[in-house]
Amino acid sequence: MEFSADVEMKKIAGLAEEFSKNILDDKPFFVSDEANILDVSGAEPEELIARISNYYGKTISVADLQQPLWKLIVQLNEGRNAGRLR
Repeated sequence: MEFSADVEMKKIAGLAEEFSKNILDDKPFFVSDEANILDVSGAEPEELIARISNYYGKTISVADLQQPLWKLIVQLNEGRNAGRLR
């Protein structure tokens, strides 16, 4: 069995771990760079949107869920620490 690359997911390993712990029911064994959240979660899109909005404080759409998971995680973390760097 051949897997797709996970280069981008490895770059954000800490953020991906936080995301898995707080958003997903079960931590996936492997997530390729091509996988989206709908590939690794059995939850309904509306439930995922609610979990993400509650945890990250950002509004997202079903289209956001369809992008590669690593891109979604990076997007959700943009600007999170901006106010804490003082």
